[in-house]
Amino acid sequence: MQATTQTQGVTNPHALASIMKASESCQIIAQEDILDEHGVKLWAKGQPVSRALQQRLLERKLSQPLESCLRAEDGVTHGEMVEMARRLVDTQPLLHSAISPWASDLLSDVPRLPLHPVAQLLLTAARGSSPQAYEHAIQAMLLAGALALHAGGDRYQQRLSMLGGLLHDIGELYIQPDYLRDDLPLGPEAWRSICVHPRVGEMLLHSQTDYPKELCRAVGEHHERGNGLGYPARVRYLSWLGARLSAVEAFMGVLASEQPDAWEHAALAVRLVPGEFDGSAVSFASQAARRHQSQGRIAPCPDGQSVWDAAQDLKSGLQASLRESWVLAASSTSPKVSGTARMVSPLLEQLLRSCDALGLWAPRHLAGEHLHELHLAHQELTFRVQSLRRITCWLDESWLPNESEEIDRLWQGVGASLEAEAA
Repeated sequence: MQATTQTQGVTNPHALASIMKASESCQIIAQEDILDEHGVKLWAKGQPVSRALQQRLLERKLSQPLESCLRAEDGVTHGEMVEMARRLVDTQPLLHSAISPWASDLLSDVPRLPLHPVAQLLLTAARGSSPQAYEHAIQAMLLAGALALHAGGDRYQQRLSMLGGLLHDIGELYIQPDYLRDDLPLGPEAWRSICVHPRVGEMLLHSQTDYPKELCRAVGEHHERGNGLGYPARVRYLSWLGARLSAVEAFMGVLASEQPDAWEHAALAVRLVPGEFDGSAVSFASQAARRHQSQGRIAPCPDGQSVWDAAQDLKSGLQASLRESWVLAASSTSPKVSGTARMVSPLLEQLLRSCDALGLWAPRHLAGEHLHELHLAHQELTFRVQSLRRITCWLDESWLPNESEEIDRLWQGVGASLEAEAA
């Protein structure tokens, strides 16, 4: 795991490439001499970085992390972040609906966020190599701050939440960029690489900045879930800030669809499984959905029969996968397969019980106005099945052929949703 641009002094090529790309539009200089592991000077203090430095760094091990040696002279600033945040609030209805009660306070507090030089360097690199990633960070900053204020947090909690939202995905700079593309199918190898980015971000902030430990830990938890169905560690007990960032990450994933009913979807997603997200996240999403609807932004009603048929197919598929998990847990001769099946069984049961409790699969003639919620539930459950498969199966790369065949049987019942992922 490459937790900074270095692991045992070896430079991470992806983070380095992002820094070099950013240097084409702003000045990034060495704030001290850059030395290799033997003390040989590779680059002098005060000298702007260039492609010549990039090649040297790829060939040599360094005596200390590159991030601490560089400074973005005209990189990301508080003023620029305020300008970007204001533009996003004004132009993105979904974001506006979520944070409008607190927008003024949030925008006025952006200049008060402590921007460590290493964090500023990496945000500058993100802005230069992936403007969408930088915009994502600003959106998450605003949502995290709004959620903190909604939950009754004080100014310290609000600002720490905003900082967590801003920096939560900083570890993605250290991942092969193609793995993050939406237009390419996500396979096990890419997933395993992506899965470590929260931990990379946590380690980087802990080792290279003076930010509080609770912030570093929360960055490492932003893909975890309160029911253990998260990554990279599948923990169940999150810190208060980690739980908030986990909810923000879930919101951001749904809002990326830019559908008019995205907040309705988000509100269903965070209440689907009791205990997965805290109550403040559930109420925040519900209120955002109501504000969005009150502004006349309502999604068109889907075709009732097609929604019902798709939901019933998915329910049958979940039940078939659950039965297969019981069979494999009891009969597989592979401890790894039987252990995975035992892990999957209660999670599938949990999803089915949660949908029953919400009345999502009531008789067709009783569905009525709930058809739209059923449509959103189908989308969310498809995503949950994909996530469940990744977390329980894709993290291990050493499946034997016979084990892979058995594991594939586990997912045949919900094959349509998994085929959609691979398309």
